[in-house]
Amino acid sequence: MMFTDRGQMRRLRAAALILGGMFAVCGLFSHGRIFCEAKETGATAKQEMDTDVNTKKGAAADAEQEVTRFVTSYYEAQTPEEIDKLADYVDNPQSVDFQRDLLRQRLTFRVGGVQGWENLKVIVLPMSDGKHWVVSVSSDLIVEGIDVGIPGLRVELVGRNEKGELKIVKYDDTEFSDAFLKEVRELSLSDEIIEHSNETAAAYNDLISERSDIMEWVMETNETVDKEMSEALAREEAFPEETDSEKEKADTKSDSYTVQKGDCLWDIAEEQLGNGMLWSSLYEQNKEVIGDNPDLIYVGITLQLD
Repeated sequence: MMFTDRGQMRRLRAAALILGGMFAVCGLFSHGRIFCEAKETGATAKQEMDTDVNTKKGAAADAEQEVTRFVTSYYEAQTPEEIDKLADYVDNPQSVDFQRDLLRQRLTFRVGGVQGWENLKVIVLPMSDGKHWVVSVSSDLIVEGIDVGIPGLRVELVGRNEKGELKIVKYDDTEFSDAFLKEVRELSLSDEIIEHSNETAAAYNDLISERSDIMEWVMETNETVDKEMSEALAREEAFPEETDSEKEKADTKSDSYTVQKGDCLWDIAEEQLGNGMLWSSLYEQNKEVIGDNPDLIYVGITLQLD
């Protein structure tokens, strides 16, 4: 604030000294008069600063709860009856990635008798921009004819669009800066999410070690869905908006990958599937080969790719 009258400034300083344990917050009315509002310093000022910090923490917590509710609703909509609503949850429902995910889910519902997901556990990690969150979601897959849920996990990127709406982000790496992608990677591979993934993997491995029928269902369903996906892509009926470069990329993509020295699941997913965020899906598909720890993969093992 600027003062043109030095006498006014001196009087304000003197008033501040007289107040002692108080300080003066001063401003100007529209017609030029100075007004001061005295506020206590010391404990009260600290309380105000603490309140400000707590307010920010509360806002962040509220945002994380909002993201949790949004992602939970998104997964609850992944049923044969509600699948048409999924487009409302993503930022670009016309993207090839989303259309492929949608086709795969439809086939899984039809071929495998999948009914939906239950017992969701959602971990939300905020990004520094305040507009994106990396979200780890574990859930039990409910299948008709199987009396227990099958544990699984995915990692999603959630963002707030220009209207302030939350959306699942289906992105191309070129859309974001290297710094943004680096932060996404670091959060996706954070101890909290890796621990979450390990817990889910252990539950899955315990289940299939006891239930050979579930292992057979997983293998048969994946094989049938992969076959029908390939046939749909070959007919070019599933993605009429797919560009020539995307078609070429899909045509040249291998069905498997042999792990090399220095590889990690993120890098493999980024190179082979075009999106590092798909590392958790890659892990889900190859749990039997990788083992309980997705952060530990061995040179020479062969991973199956979607």
